[in-house]
Amino acid sequence: MYWNKAAFKAVGLDPEKAPENWAEMRDIARRLTRLHNPQSPTDWGLQIPTSGFPYWLFQGLVIENGQARLSSADGKTTFFDTPQVITALQFLVDLSRKDKVMPEGIINWGTTPQDFFQHRCAMMWTTTGNLTNVKANAKFDFGVSMLPASKRRGAPTGGGNLYVFSNTTAAERAAAMRFIRWVTSPDMAADWGIQTGYVATTPAAWNSQRLKEYVASFPQAAVARDQLKYAEPELSTYDNQRVTKVFNDALEAAVTGQKSPSVALKEAQKTAESLLRRYRNS
Repeated sequence: MYWNKAAFKAVGLDPEKAPENWAEMRDIARRLTRLHNPQSPTDWGLQIPTSGFPYWLFQGLVIENGQARLSSADGKTTFFDTPQVITALQFLVDLSRKDKVMPEGIINWGTTPQDFFQHRCAMMWTTTGNLTNVKANAKFDFGVSMLPASKRRGAPTGGGNLYVFSNTTAAERAAAMRFIRWVTSPDMAADWGIQTGYVATTPAAWNSQRLKEYVASFPQAAVARDQLKYAEPELSTYDNQRVTKVFNDALEAAVTGQKSPSVALKEAQKTAESLLRRYRNS
């Protein structure tokens, strides 16, 4: 979570203190939303993007609400309609439709950082991969914090993977491994983390002199790394694209007011069950 320290200060909040839990986040967001406070320098107190792949950031709310995973470790079962997931989605919906501290409807992933820069929101949830973008473009002091807790702290993991395909020649596989060793070397991983804001991928990278010096001068760079001890694996199942789309569609239906969180998630669970049933029986 990123926050605008100047906006906090303008409404009498401690600019060095991020909200620690959901209740604080909601209450602080209310003070920072111009609808509730005409003196606020920002239009909205908070934005949690819900476009494109809403399941990913929403997992942070689910984990914080006490449910570690949205699917079983074997990828054959989903847990979309548990009480923890339903109440997490209700909280997200209420932030805009009831509490009115976020815009109603879909909040665009791609434009949320720009909204932050232009004082349209005072706090935002987004990828740590936006850190260097924020550092370069925010014309105000900003803070970076772990996501606020509910029953616990939590965040989803993300990122991509490196693969070596089996249906290749020995020379191609050797070349692929040379590239993988190079791109994951401590120096390269440290450089990648500094250039983007993503979490450098090995402890050796964090122990490099360059990254140590960077964190010393810019402590925000270590927040996502330190949050990893509270993180859980992101949604991953058999037939993953179709199952994830079912879940994303349910989230969007709830966020846009087409369905209640309970109805949307129960329908999504039923559809996911039908897609995954054949994998459990094989």
